[in-house]
Amino acid sequence: MTTKCVRLVLAVTGLALALGSVSACADDSTASAPITNNPVTTTSLYSAAESSSSTPGSPSAETTTSTPGGTSELPATAPNPSTKVPASFPGPSGQPLDDKARAYLAALKQQDVTFMGDNDNSVALTMAKYVCGAKQKGTDPSMVKAFVTASVGPGADNVEEANVKADKVIRAAEQHYC
Repeated sequence: MTTKCVRLVLAVTGLALALGSVSACADDSTASAPITNNPVTTTSLYSAAESSSSTPGSPSAETTTSTPGGTSELPATAPNPSTKVPASFPGPSGQPLDDKARAYLAALKQQDVTFMGDNDNSVALTMAKYVCGAKQKGTDPSMVKAFVTASVGPGADNVEEANVKADKVIRAAEQHYC
């Protein structure tokens, strides 16, 4: 008889807990965003810190502003006109190519080695500088090949082709650039 009572009490308790859980979930207290065509305005990441430590007259850190018409305006930006290309930057807008750079690029072109998206030869020349610098430092050749393979890999159809192109880049750099 007592086992029946214990089972009944456990079943009633379980049922009460289940009903309590369901009724708690039915509460409509979740937040929801309004569905409108107006853009959402954002505030600074530091809005909580500013509220406790802001001083009168300090500049606002809002990233966007909303006008009454509902349009957002971003701050006007423009390139800094005083920014110049570094003197050591290779390529058309930097310093002119020297003879060893031209010989290296000609060797790559003759062997049909290209770097994907390298229209100004900056990646190819960077790889030549890397190969020569790694050789001077005594870097493990397998590490050099892995790095060069990763740079020519996006333009290759498969891993074998990328490895062959990497070998050509390393050989051309050692023969013509270093």
